[in-house]
Amino acid sequence: MKLLRRAASLAALAAASVSALAASVTALAPPLAALALAGCAASAAAPLPQLAVRPVAWPAPGELGPVRALADDGRRVVLFHDGAAAIFVDGALARVERAPHRWTSAAALPAPDGHGTWIVGVDAEGRLLRLPGEGAFELVSDRYGLERAPVRAALGLGGGGAAFALDGEIAVADGALVTRYATGPLAAFAAGGGRVAFAPGGDGSAPGGDGLRALDVASRALRAYPLPDGPAPLLAVTGAGALLAATPAALYEEDGAGVLRLRLQASAALHGLAVSGDRVWFADGDELGVLDDAGARETRGARLPRDGRLIGSPSGDVWLLASGALRRFAAAEGDAGPAWDEIAPVFARACAPCHLPRGEGGADLSTGAAWTSRRDAIARRVIEERTMPPPGRALSEADRARIRAFVERVSPARRP
Repeated sequence: MKLLRRAASLAALAAASVSALAASVTALAPPLAALALAGCAASAAAPLPQLAVRPVAWPAPGELGPVRALADDGRRVVLFHDGAAAIFVDGALARVERAPHRWTSAAALPAPDGHGTWIVGVDAEGRLLRLPGEGAFELVSDRYGLERAPVRAALGLGGGGAAFALDGEIAVADGALVTRYATGPLAAFAAGGGRVAFAPGGDGSAPGGDGLRALDVASRALRAYPLPDGPAPLLAVTGAGALLAATPAALYEEDGAGVLRLRLQASAALHGLAVSGDRVWFADGDELGVLDDAGARETRGARLPRDGRLIGSPSGDVWLLASGALRRFAAAEGDAGPAWDEIAPVFARACAPCHLPRGEGGADLSTGAAWTSRRDAIARRVIEERTMPPPGRALSEADRARIRAFVERVSPARRP
């Protein structure tokens, strides 16, 4: 913690880093421009068969009003409403914390000392606030070495550390140092895989001119990626550190040589992009899509709202937040496993006494949608830890295998 605070005060280090990065952009831009444009000229992969998705039921408390932001760390999901936050654990509502804040964004971040994960929200005044396991929100900007700097967005770097969008700067906290880099106004900001990606606001004030940037936190190397002219791109970074960029017309992905390659030409207009575990989700017009090594697939007839924003989940699902309304989708893959009709008799034998509506177990598991939304908790408690069902209620190995198959069916990206 002392290192974080001390590093944040070393203005000379930050200024030197900015100068070095500016020089590196100038040196790298010409060859990168040639490489990236060559990549953009490649043909997009042929569309794959139709993507099937299923909605995942989520019990959002309607009395709290529109959802403004969401943080999902795999086990905990926190919905941020104006003046309140609803905390879900393993898919069940655990509590509601009232708070006099207007939220603009939220994230699950590594704690500054590297131990555990913090759920944080950013309010309209630029304050970074942590939601502890119990109790009220607490201001934590100084815990990440940000002091009085207004925060506009916060993201985890993956594997430790966090990145923050400030006014005209980005700040990177890697667990030992906090370094700020002058960027000018930002039009887009993303982080993951030990890298921070950003796009200038279009006034040319950022080092290196127009285009995208990706900063490798460990080496402090900065790369520039020109894209065709157009509106500010959507950005994302995979867990492996590959950059994804989408204009309304096309989706590009960085390859192993650091070249942005065209992966998809939009059928309508791309307006959403999110990394969810091992999946990349995108929104194309009113359809939802998935990009993987084989290519891109899209739904047909999904009728997504075009003002919606995609938010990734470690589960492999994707959240859609539009006009304060929240929806969750899972890819309907791995359908070789059992459907709910085959699991329902297992539920009746081993689970129903505690997990019917208003049952003593506290979680209603009487529907297939409930099992889908709580699949990670079910996998952990029933398959991995074997703490469910409780003593006195037998579960045969055959039934346990059916439950495993169901969990793998609805969440193939998360199960070994």
